[in-house]
Amino acid sequence: MNSKIEGEARSTGDDPWRVCEGRVVLQAYRYTGREEVFFPPLPLTSPQRARTELVELRGAPTLYSFTVMHPSPKTGKPPTALGYADYPEGVRIFGRLVYPAGRRPMIGDALVPCLIDTDEGTVYAFEPQDEEPCA
Repeated sequence: MNSKIEGEARSTGDDPWRVCEGRVVLQAYRYTGREEVFFPPLPLTSPQRARTELVELRGAPTLYSFTVMHPSPKTGKPPTALGYADYPEGVRIFGRLVYPAGRRPMIGDALVPCLIDTDEGTVYAFEPQDEEPCA
């Protein structure tokens, strides 16, 4: 998986992130006049979109829970860590976890969002806050 940061990754408009000052910021939405936040943002084509506002999730997420998925050995693919990240804005987001070799995720880890290349294209993921950017 390759990292995509600092202007390399361009949002399509429906992507739930944007790159701001070299940092990946996930975006959520809330209905105008309400506090509850939802992820991901509504698609640009949604008739409800006009009744919502985008919310940038700038708080530091923490790891709520995780699992490691082991694909069939026939695929030749390595195990993939998946987890839930809790944002202080009140939203819980499911995504891939990118941890360095030999380091196991721990509930409560401080995380930062990043972008990675996959077979499905560029996706957001989470990495430990104290690590170098996604590799």
